[in-house]
Amino acid sequence: MEEKKKYIIENVGHLYFKKGIRAVTMDTVAAEFGISKKTLYQYFTDKKDLVNQVIEFFIDESGKTFKELDNTNAIDSILFIRKHVAFIYKFYNNGIEKDLKKYYPELFKKINEVKRERIFTSTIDNLKLGMAQDLYRTDLDPYLIAKLQVGRMLYTMNPDYGIFEEYEVNSLAFFDSMMDYHMNAICTDKGIKYYKKQLNKVQYEETN
Repeated sequence: MEEKKKYIIENVGHLYFKKGIRAVTMDTVAAEFGISKKTLYQYFTDKKDLVNQVIEFFIDESGKTFKELDNTNAIDSILFIRKHVAFIYKFYNNGIEKDLKKYYPELFKKINEVKRERIFTSTIDNLKLGMAQDLYRTDLDPYLIAKLQVGRMLYTMNPDYGIFEEYEVNSLAFFDSMMDYHMNAICTDKGIKYYKKQLNKVQYEETN
């Protein structure tokens, strides 16, 4: 992909996270990056094409991130994802999902299918890795826990289902509580000690 186009796509994605999709027009994009609309339309047919390419780009990039975690320490992998979540929470606007659901239902459906598949398979892979490293209990059922994780991430933590409020699920403290619940259920004594030590280190770095 041409570098200029990639730059636009990546940073438009950040605008979507901050403002939602509906608020970011083609005029907004052209002004934000100091380019003419004529130049913008050389890369994207219309706003729908831009939205589609942005979503596809971030799906591909997140897929690369998950692949990088395959052979690391299982708990470090969890905390790496937690760092990524912390970064997103700094400028996340829940309007992006509402806009996708209302104006781009096919893309919304695709994203949720990708989320479901990645949460399920990455949880299984992480559990098997942690069990082999003596960080997780060996009496766990990875497939059961993976399904619980899908439910937790896509439904329990989705304010549309009325279990938690939007302000709660958009809080890093809430995410940490959910993560603690999961880790305390699956870790060995060795694993929980390592997890708490590494989490304290991460949280210290965030506040200092």
